[in-house]
Amino acid sequence: MNYKGDIFYLNEVLRGNTSAYTFIVDRYQDKVFNLAMRICGNREEAEEISQDAFLKAFRALPNFRFESGYATWLYKIVYNTSISYLRSGRKEKVSLEDLPAEKVVSAGYRETEEVAEMEHRKLMVNYALQKLGDEEKAIITLYYYEDMSVEEISEITSLTRDNVKIRLFRSRKKMLETIRNIETLIDINHG
Repeated sequence: MNYKGDIFYLNEVLRGNTSAYTFIVDRYQDKVFNLAMRICGNREEAEEISQDAFLKAFRALPNFRFESGYATWLYKIVYNTSISYLRSGRKEKVSLEDLPAEKVVSAGYRETEEVAEMEHRKLMVNYALQKLGDEEKAIITLYYYEDMSVEEISEITSLTRDNVKIRLFRSRKKMLETIRNIETLIDINHG
């Protein structure tokens, strides 16, 4: 079946056809989960956050003013739900044991050096992302993984455009520092 557009299904839900919301969930479930996963770093928590966010969005749908895109509005709910969840203390912290040097070094024994290098970089970026604060992770995720503009991130996070730009800059700098520190440790341990 062809997707008829967010507005069509949202209006159907508002008219009382609540089953139309399944089309919205189907369309956005992967993106919602990915955003929650990048912010919290835990699959089970991301699933719980995703379910909570969709439920909140469903309940708040009568307040949606159709002024901005539904995706932006939904992402704001996911962002706020994720941050609230993490602030509630239910989050497990990332430890150095999550990235033992053996994992990074063993990547060198892959089929090709190029594949090993790509896997190594991905591992380092994901580790550095998890070392960021919750809001920093969210902003990096929205910008780089969800390809959102600074304006959209500003709307989702309720930060000014300039503040989003500053946080992007600082977050990238922190990630680079984390990656350099890990690379130094790997060189020391295996040099």
